[in-house]
Amino acid sequence: MTAYTIAHFRLTQTLFWRTPVSVGVALFFPVVFGGLMPLMLPGGTRDGAPVDVAIMTGVIVMGIANLGFMTLVESFVARRQQLILKRLRGTELPDLAIFGGEILTVLSIGLLQLVLIVGLARVMHGVALPDNPALLVVTVLLGLAVFAAMAVAVSGRIPAQGSTVVVSLPFLLLAIGLSGFAYPVSAFPGWLRIVSSFLPFGRVAEGVSTAYLGRDYVGHAGAGVPPKVGILEGFLVMWPGWLVLAAWLVLSLLAARRWFKWEPRRG
Repeated sequence: MTAYTIAHFRLTQTLFWRTPVSVGVALFFPVVFGGLMPLMLPGGTRDGAPVDVAIMTGVIVMGIANLGFMTLVESFVARRQQLILKRLRGTELPDLAIFGGEILTVLSIGLLQLVLIVGLARVMHGVALPDNPALLVVTVLLGLAVFAAMAVAVSGRIPAQGSTVVVSLPFLLLAIGLSGFAYPVSAFPGWLRIVSSFLPFGRVAEGVSTAYLGRDYVGHAGAGVPPKVGILEGFLVMWPGWLVLAAWLVLSLLAARRWFKWEPRRG
C-alpha cells in the first residue's frame, strides 16, 4: 500500500507542476495576495493582534482552503469526467492509494505555500516568525486534511467540470469571511460567532493566530490582548478547535464514502 501511495503521489506531483493554472491558483495567488494586502491597510491592531498578523492569518486560511478544497475539487471532477479515475482504478492501485497520493500532494504543496507566505511576511512586512511553529504546522496540516476530505465528498455531487465554481467560490468566500481576514471576528454578531465556532474556518484561524503570537486566541476575540501561552499550552488551549476539526474530518470522510463517484456523471 505504501509503495502504491508514494507512486501515485509522485504522479500527482508531476501533474501539478506541469499545470500552470494549478500552480497559479495554489501558490501564486495566495502568496501575492499576502504580499500586497498589508500595504493597503493601516497599522494598529485587530482583535488584539497586529493588523499585519491578522492579515497573514486570513491569507493562510484562504490559501489552505483554496488548495485543500478548490484545487482538489477541480482535480477530482476533471479526472472523473475524463475517465482518468476509472482507468486508475482499473490498475493495481488500491482506492486508498489513489486518495492517499492526491492528499499527500495537497499536504506537501500546502507546507510549501505556508513557508512562502511566512517568509514573504517576514521579508516584506517585518512580521515576526511564528512563536509556535509546531502548532502552526499541525494546524495547517489538519486544516488541509479537513478541506481535502470535504473536497473528495463534494466532488461526487458535482455533475460536470464547469460546475465546480458554483461550490468552490462560496467555500472560498466563507473562508475569507469567517477567518477574520475581511472583517474582525469581534465585530461579528452573536449568532454568527456561534455558527462560526462550529465551522472549520474560524478554528483554523484561531490555531494560526495562537501559533503566530504565542497567545490564546481560542474564544478571546474582542477581549483585548489574549494571555500568553507556552508551546505545549498552545496545543492544549486549542482543544475545542481540535474537536471541531476532527468532527468535520470524520463527517467528510463518511460523506466521501457515500457520495464519491468513479464513473463520469452526465447532466
